[in-house]
Amino acid sequence: MQTASVTKVWNRGFILIFIANLFQLMGQQTITTLVPKYAASMGATSTIIGIISGIFAVSAIAIRPVASPAFDCFSKKNIYSLSNIIVILSYLLFFLAPNTSLLIAGRLLQGVGVGISGPIALSIACDNLPQNGFAKGVSMFTLGQAVGQAIGPGIGLSLSKTIGYRTTFIICLMMIVLALVTSRFVYSAAPPADAKYQIRVSTIVAKEALPTAVTMIFVVIPYATITGFLAIYGDILGIEQIGLFFTVYAVALVVLRFVTGGMADRFGYRKVLLPSLASYAVTFILFSVSKNLAGFILAALFAAFGYGLLLPNMQALCMTSVPPERRGVGGNTFFLGQDIGSFFGPYIAGLIADYLIVKGIAAGLTENAAMQTAYSKTFLVIIVSLAIAAVLVLRITRNLKTKKTGAD
Repeated sequence: MQTASVTKVWNRGFILIFIANLFQLMGQQTITTLVPKYAASMGATSTIIGIISGIFAVSAIAIRPVASPAFDCFSKKNIYSLSNIIVILSYLLFFLAPNTSLLIAGRLLQGVGVGISGPIALSIACDNLPQNGFAKGVSMFTLGQAVGQAIGPGIGLSLSKTIGYRTTFIICLMMIVLALVTSRFVYSAAPPADAKYQIRVSTIVAKEALPTAVTMIFVVIPYATITGFLAIYGDILGIEQIGLFFTVYAVALVVLRFVTGGMADRFGYRKVLLPSLASYAVTFILFSVSKNLAGFILAALFAAFGYGLLLPNMQALCMTSVPPERRGVGGNTFFLGQDIGSFFGPYIAGLIADYLIVKGIAAGLTENAAMQTAYSKTFLVIIVSLAIAAVLVLRITRNLKTKKTGAD
């Protein structure tokens, strides 16, 4: 195993998969933010926008029973390459889409690629980490994920205003091509010689990772609401530079990640996760009350300390719960939770917003005023998801023993 031979986190193999994953996430998150706005420009309702935003998670979930057993018995590098090719094809559909129906088809195909690429990239990264820096390494790896999530939307919103949606989709496609090329040079552990491809519950879901995966559903629902509706909410408020939220989030996240990267190793997961959830909740309170760009920039700082620190530490907690030979299925279980949250977040938020918009108009508000009020209240309601996540974190960490990996 590579983990036995490497002695530092930033080794050649880890750097390569970090770069590949960064390009992949930048392309994915740019698309995730632009497609809802593109659908809105076609006249889609909030509910339809929510479905388009989150429906990729349906195919991501559907592909997992087929893909997960392959993670630990075939070449991880080849599987990762295949996932990127599928994503490239989905972006071509976005480029060609004349209506929301083809956007939905593209999102479904994108979900297949993303459903494969996320857990296999994490598994490859873990193969390239030393055991004594495992939690720190996972934290650094997810820095690439988080930066991609943060920079991608801002880049996409800026480019779409200057060169249009379709050309921006092609640029996103080129990001995935770069991820594909870079990943071909990375080390990945060879599967066991006696490994067999079998579709069973144990090859799809790691029961040890289930508590973390379930918690991630409630952690991701709010973030999926941000990517699905923040740009639209900014337009409603007349804030032209709402994309700066993602830029500030990215910068703050990079600084915080290098400062706090080893906190779970030193203090335990509970002492990191609970404050992060509290900060995450403040983000949505600020969304609800802010009417200008300054309020959203402040929210970005709280989001960096909130979701930005939750994601890597939840991933590390998940991956330390499974043995090395089960990291493929462990990562699959974790991303299954993310997929479910990614689907239900925009869908639930869209339903709430549409209901409140209709109610506001019936009460005599103008359409714009009704939409402002509806989205403001929707962001507050979403905080309930974080309260549930906090309860689950308490349960997960209650019986963990303090150990070198950072359990609390």
